[in-house]
Amino acid sequence: MREYERFALIIDSGESALGGVAVRLLNLGVDLLYAADFNEALLLAAQESQRLGAVLMPSSLEVDLVEAVISRICAKLALGPRALVLAGPERGREFAERLREHGVRWAVCEPYTDRELRFVLTAAMSAGHTGERRKYPRIPTNIEASVFTGVHRKQVVVHDLSVMGAYLATPHPFLEDSRISLEIPLPKGLIRGNAFVANAQTADEPGRPDVPPGMGVSFNNLSPESYERLQEFVEGWVDRFLL
Repeated sequence: MREYERFALIIDSGESALGGVAVRLLNLGVDLLYAADFNEALLLAAQESQRLGAVLMPSSLEVDLVEAVISRICAKLALGPRALVLAGPERGREFAERLREHGVRWAVCEPYTDRELRFVLTAAMSAGHTGERRKYPRIPTNIEASVFTGVHRKQVVVHDLSVMGAYLATPHPFLEDSRISLEIPLPKGLIRGNAFVANAQTADEPGRPDVPPGMGVSFNNLSPESYERLQEFVEGWVDRFLL
């Protein structure tokens, strides 16, 4: 991806199971290389090994082919088998255990959204990087929440969320450096706390096409209970995509 100066290599099946997914991921800002079969993937991987950050392939392919990708393509990448992401139908415990033995970490099972797949590819590509954004990943969400400043209350949608902050979609964001309080409902209760607006984007400002107008906020002074509840929610969300 552009943020990490890495590409994701899609290795598709004969039925082009990931063809439409590839187009949608491009629209979400993911830099891709596309191979229609294993031999084409070998060629692209040899040519672009220094820029490959992740490998995406359908989970419906035979396990022998998946293992060939691990040994002949992923083995040459910095992250090895951790760079591989499988997407498609769930294959069962035996399949998962066999891949875990090779060090494969990620599987996105149907049904999934394009934003979820983008998150997992980003996580795979950023695993070898350090820094706060990589340590505290922002998961895609669609949660209605409330923010307050003074006597003013605004309804927003939590577009993405981490234990450190969130992006709040709203057509009329607060100004940068504004101090706000917020309430975010999670399955196990409300998250209440304070935050400040780190950045804001209005509808008339250019930005990523997949990011709606809104504001990025950083949390501060979350209660221990709220932080624990938020951490459990984020980690539980990520765990859904781990083999």
